[in-house]
Amino acid sequence: MKTWPCLIPALLLFSLPASADWTYVDGGDGYDRYIERETIQRDGNLVRVWEVDDTAAPDSYGVHSLRSRTEYDCEERKYRIVYLSAHSDHMTKGSVVFSGQLDGEWKPVQEDTLGELSMDMACEE
Repeated sequence: MKTWPCLIPALLLFSLPASADWTYVDGGDGYDRYIERETIQRDGNLVRVWEVDDTAAPDSYGVHSLRSRTEYDCEERKYRIVYLSAHSDHMTKGSVVFSGQLDGEWKPVQEDTLGELSMDMACEE
C-alpha cells in the first residue's frame, strides 16, 4: 500500500485537540477566573461548565492554574465541583500536578464573589 507523505502530517494535525476559547469572568484574591462558554450544558436548572482559575505566581506545589468541571443549580444558587486538575503553567498548560473526579457536595454560591459572577454568566446562556 502506498502512503502519501503529506497525508500523515495532515491527519495528525486534525487529530490534535482544539484549544479552549476561555471567556474572562473577573479577577480577585490573586487569581483570574475564566469559563469556556462553548462547554456550557443545561439540564433544566442545572448548568455544567469548564472553568479555569489562573494565578500570577505558582503556589507552594507549583500550581499556576486549576481547571474544574463545575455544576451550578441556577434556581437554588448553589454549586459543586465534580472534576479538578492542577497545572504547572498558566491556562492549563504545562504538566498536570494532580487531577481527579470529585464527589463534590453542593455549597451555596456566596454573593459578590467570582463564583457568583461565574454562575450568573453560565446560567444566562
